[in-house]
Amino acid sequence: MLLIFSCLVVFSCSKEYKTIDGTSKDTFEESVKSISSKLTILQQDKIQEAIKLIYKYKTSGSDEKKRWTDVYTLLNGKNAEQVFDLAEEIAKANKIAWSSTSMNTLNDSVFLIDDNIEPITQADEKLKQIDAATKIALRFALISPNPETNNGFYLFPELTDDEGKTIIFKDLPLTASISFINNGTTIYMVKRTFSSSDVGNVSLKKGLLIPYNLFDKGKLAGANVDVDMKINAGDKYLYGKLNSVPIDLSKTKDTSAEQQLSIQKGLDNVKTFIQDVGNKNYAKAFSLTKNPKWESEEKFASTSTGFGTIYATNLLSSSVISSSSDKMTIGVTYQIKDKNDKVKTLKQNFILKKISNNWLITDTEAKEAKDDTWKN
Repeated sequence: MLLIFSCLVVFSCSKEYKTIDGTSKDTFEESVKSISSKLTILQQDKIQEAIKLIYKYKTSGSDEKKRWTDVYTLLNGKNAEQVFDLAEEIAKANKIAWSSTSMNTLNDSVFLIDDNIEPITQADEKLKQIDAATKIALRFALISPNPETNNGFYLFPELTDDEGKTIIFKDLPLTASISFINNGTTIYMVKRTFSSSDVGNVSLKKGLLIPYNLFDKGKLAGANVDVDMKINAGDKYLYGKLNSVPIDLSKTKDTSAEQQLSIQKGLDNVKTFIQDVGNKNYAKAFSLTKNPKWESEEKFASTSTGFGTIYATNLLSSSVISSSSDKMTIGVTYQIKDKNDKVKTLKQNFILKKISNNWLITDTEAKEAKDDTWKN
């Protein structure tokens, strides 16, 4: 079997490309990744197939490295549309049933070179069960007919041939990539694995479970989603689509509320920390930290270099400067009083990180410190 270039689609590249850069192997792969990230799921697979066709029919010889160098040169400066046009010309000239817009994928036999055929493995033998499969017939059913207890739906992916006949298989692990689309925007992607055609039989109720709380209410523009599914079946991909699956918005997750609760937790931890330091409750204050500078509770509470030099605290204000899913910066203005009743007003940024589902103080940034009088 011909060793084929595999382009893993990623959605962030160090450089944005509009055309292929064939000046080297690295720039070729990077530019194809960048271009692919702007294409639909179907086109992302189709551009890989197009490159395979070009390698097979536009280069020759036994030196694989040289053949790929020829591909880099041939495609240098071309955009996705030009790559597809060249591949379609090749397919037409060689009487191959392929186009850049068809959901049908290339037959493995297209890439066989002479008699160099590898022995059939056990995995290949299992894949033969779905040789005739060309697409996915996708259906859905609610988990429960009772709206009060129903909390999601099942997807039933049935592999079929061109005539719609069901393909039966077993003991064959297949992974489905599933995209959920709302108002034209992909709002969520998941992967589900199954190994039997039973998953596509609605009467057996062994479909793929999709709970409503998988979806973020804030990202839904309406109470339904379209579903795109892709299954990697050996060297080919199968596709299926399902429109307007209803969603019970009352049972989706509200991440905006979760985010507010998370932010409040971070604020509360900083306030508690300052109060505990002032109350000399060092053990509790230290438990809210993960700062390498405060490597032990003893060092933290030191009366010479640690927080033990503080005899009272007075929190004046606190606010969130920035926050993400795992990091938060909180700006605080507070006063400290030492054993001689000397007062300083401090402005500091507290840096927190989410660790074991709690917001812990990992660092502080001093912004201002001035002598002051105690404020009530």
